[in-house]
Amino acid sequence: MKILKKISFIVIALATLLVPLSMPYKEVEVEAKAQTLRQLKNELAENERELEENKQQQAQTQSQISSSKKRIEQISQEKIQIEKDVADLTDEIEQLNKDIVSMNVEIKDLMSYYQLSNTGESAALEYVFDASTFTDFIYRMAITEQLGEHNSDLIKQYNQTISENEDKKVELANKTEELNDKEKELEEQVKQNQATLTKTLEGAVSIEDEIKNQKKLIDIYENTYKCKLDELLDDCLAGKLPPDTAFYRSVVSGRVSSNYGKRTYKLNGKWTSDFHYGVDMSATHGAKVYSSANGVVAAVFKKQSCGGNMVYINHLVNGKKYTTGYYHLADIKVKVGQTVSSTTVIGHVGGSPKYETWDHCSTGSHNHFTISTGNWGTTYKSYSGFISKQINPRKVVNFPALGKSFTSRDRKY
Repeated sequence: MKILKKISFIVIALATLLVPLSMPYKEVEVEAKAQTLRQLKNELAENERELEENKQQQAQTQSQISSSKKRIEQISQEKIQIEKDVADLTDEIEQLNKDIVSMNVEIKDLMSYYQLSNTGESAALEYVFDASTFTDFIYRMAITEQLGEHNSDLIKQYNQTISENEDKKVELANKTEELNDKEKELEEQVKQNQATLTKTLEGAVSIEDEIKNQKKLIDIYENTYKCKLDELLDDCLAGKLPPDTAFYRSVVSGRVSSNYGKRTYKLNGKWTSDFHYGVDMSATHGAKVYSSANGVVAAVFKKQSCGGNMVYINHLVNGKKYTTGYYHLADIKVKVGQTVSSTTVIGHVGGSPKYETWDHCSTGSHNHFTISTGNWGTTYKSYSGFISKQINPRKVVNFPALGKSFTSRDRKY
């Protein structure tokens, strides 16, 4: 009996643990509270203030770059002068060594003359009997000794100069090494400062473009949808999104060339790794790009340095809000606030370095398709907010496996 009770307890415990595992998975979404038109206008004013600060920061950074480049040029000139000074010192050392050799020969000759004159018997006898000749002999001997001492002093000075020059060469070599290190440091500073002026994240847009898009949204909310200043935008826009029941691929034919997630690939000749926030579909340059479902165009950004021409569309599919993004377009055929269907051409495939030269994050013609939960303009108003809600497009759109091709927008794989 006790055994049965224990078994019953174990079964109940296991059942309690297994029930949550058997329940269907439900994606939990935490969306930002819908804003009012007034709040959106306040946010616009804040972005404009940030833009002004950003411009000042850019000007300061550009000034630092210019200053660093100027110092690098000065260092280059200093190094050239050091090379010249070292060459001059080397030449001077060589000449001093030659002069020392000549002086040593001259001293040797003087000493030989001195010794011969000092020991020559005939000369000594001659000087004994000729007082004037003897005086001249004494004078010449004194001059010879002075010349010898002078040459010896010069040799000492030359050797001292040579030693000093060698020390200067070592000092200049050390200075050159310091300048090389400083030059590398400044070049790295320039590289880092330039990086702060350049956005490389695919889909990222400038503050200026975000402000332009916000102004368009505010205009639409005020004049098209007649939203009140303190009315929640979600309430104002309720019923404005055309509903749909499914998403389709954005191009008719192509090949899946990159999946959502971490990846390593070659960009502009260099290997790089990143997290890919979308699915890439290689397609013919100029091929039509369609909205993946019924919706309303929420944002348009043109000629971004990393994403090219981009379109964002708000959707209501099966009662849930989504926003789809389409990057690397050759052109844009829709405008903010326009209602579109799944058959609306929003642009054409771009991304070719040959044609879209401004788009530095693409190595070939393709359409980058990305999707987030929520709607652009209410759930979020910027790229960073859009990124925070992103999901793997394969969750809602049917794609063939990586590397596989397709020839229609709706065939299941």
